[in-house]
Amino acid sequence: MVIDGQTFDSGIPRIDYPSILKAYSGYCTAKRNMFCYIANVSFIFETHVPYKYAIMIEVTNQNFNNVYPHLEHTLKNASFIAIDGEFTGIEGDDVKNSLFDSVHERYEKNRNHIQPYIIIQFGISAFQRVHDENEYTAEAFNFFLLPRSIPSKNRHFLWQIISLEFLTMYGFDFNKLAYQGISYIDQVDRAVLQQQIQENTLFNNVEQSISYKEEEDFRNTMTEIFTWLNTASDEVDSFKIESPTPTLQYFMHKELRKRFSNIWTFSGNNMVTVIKVPPQSRKILEQEEGSILENVLLESYIGFSKVFNLLVTLKKPIIGHNLFLDFMFMHQQFYKPLPKKYINFKNNVHQLFPTIYDTKFLSFELKRVLESPEKWKQNTLSGLIDYFVESQGKYTVPGSPIVKLATDSDELNNSPKKYHTAGWDAYFAGYLFIRMAHVFATKHYGQGLNSKEFTHTELMNSIKTFANCVNIIRGNTSYLRFDGPEPKSTRPKWLYVKMLSSKPITPVQVAEKMSRFGMVDVKPYTPKGMLVAVANYGSARDILLHFKQNNELHVVPYNPIRHSPSIQLILCSRNALRSIPISGGTPLIERITSNILMAPNWAAFAKSVISVDIAIDAEAATRVANCCEGINERSG
Repeated sequence: MVIDGQTFDSGIPRIDYPSILKAYSGYCTAKRNMFCYIANVSFIFETHVPYKYAIMIEVTNQNFNNVYPHLEHTLKNASFIAIDGEFTGIEGDDVKNSLFDSVHERYEKNRNHIQPYIIIQFGISAFQRVHDENEYTAEAFNFFLLPRSIPSKNRHFLWQIISLEFLTMYGFDFNKLAYQGISYIDQVDRAVLQQQIQENTLFNNVEQSISYKEEEDFRNTMTEIFTWLNTASDEVDSFKIESPTPTLQYFMHKELRKRFSNIWTFSGNNMVTVIKVPPQSRKILEQEEGSILENVLLESYIGFSKVFNLLVTLKKPIIGHNLFLDFMFMHQQFYKPLPKKYINFKNNVHQLFPTIYDTKFLSFELKRVLESPEKWKQNTLSGLIDYFVESQGKYTVPGSPIVKLATDSDELNNSPKKYHTAGWDAYFAGYLFIRMAHVFATKHYGQGLNSKEFTHTELMNSIKTFANCVNIIRGNTSYLRFDGPEPKSTRPKWLYVKMLSSKPITPVQVAEKMSRFGMVDVKPYTPKGMLVAVANYGSARDILLHFKQNNELHVVPYNPIRHSPSIQLILCSRNALRSIPISGGTPLIERITSNILMAPNWAAFAKSVISVDIAIDAEAATRVANCCEGINERSG
């Protein structure tokens, strides 16, 4: 085993974290942020905390290929997988979540806003139930992601200052991202690159992407190789060239082999190695080569998308906290551009990941069944972890499974709570999932089982009705459902606010007056009226009571017919409509008002009224149509 450049004989035939940590604790604790290469797997030990309690596999482009086999094995054996992402931006000054938003509107808002932003850190934590034990083992992976320039496409992304400041506050390693970020591509870009390989146009596109400095350096290198070849021995001597990127390596391989018929090239450690070979050896090497160079370059572009595709293939239950944006980012970064319609996005996600659990949504559902003293103060990720680890929550889960994080410790309060590091947040989400599932199982299987140990199947069965329900922050509905019809809104009906005085008042001022009663959103409706969306019935009731005798604002429940500007315009035009001669005994205005909700638009409305079995002359019909047309223009 090699640790920090020094070789040790561990005598351990497999990856055994507790034994490794104990065997080399003296050396490990003497170093900080060191990399240990164990059985081709790279680990980073955060030595600012006790070594025996902290281990997370930190993955960059330098160790990705070494880590992947272990990651694949771990995920295949997982009972469920938790995820988390850190983004370069999510919010905008002109895009705010609103209680008026339907799920479709929220998706469209997010889609239009997040397209320039990306996931720069992705966390995966695999949880495996230990056979015949009331215990889960967990392993956390933290990936740094950065898009790599690809031939024929100039990739770019945006970074919000507020997001940068937020990540800085939580110790994000920007240098590691810039120098060691793992590439990724979606299926569209992958298909384009594969087509370029098939059409033999990839090299031409790569050649066009080489910078002037790289071209100049390469010309100088060619001169040096020409000189070196005059003295080099066949297949003995070698000439090494620094080549920091896979794209540049590919270009050098192709160009050098084309320019020199008596050499062959190899890659390794950001270097291209040149050896001198006889003609017969060169011919054999060319026959064996095939499209290896192209496939290696393509794999370097695919990068983390390989992990995404593995998650899709395994179809394991996916756990996370507030997952809506995570899945939108994952869709556009690793799968395909986000579709215009929410229903298509919804179907895509459910096809990719058939079983999803959102711990934010679960926390709201769990709060309904807990007694008042047992409830938490806030259901943020950190708030829930504190509740279940250090507060009242640890007494509500007797018999709950032990969770070990790849060490011999089952105490989460001894691990570093490094929130907003994606690998840790993924682990925390999975930990919460186990704790919440145990409480649900206790409630589900009956009282008197407070200390019962449940199997993994029993835990999953107790929460299966909550599968694929994902929390919606501040929306018309509190959650969406990926595997079925969208839930009906549980919010109270909107309120209608009318200004009683001539003094102008803005929606912001109305919101300020009402926010003392709870979460509200206000939007203009008519020149003197506004609509108010309220988060819960208690707040709506308090607002109505408070403003019942108010001299400035008249607040009542919103009535679409009474408060609709369009219908009011019709009613205000009743005198003109009543002057039109009709027959049949029913006034035309009443016929119009009774039909208004039946017509899809004003033209259809006018047509339906005129086609009613009423004896009306051509002049009268024209007057009705003109009246409705004018109303349509005024009402927008």
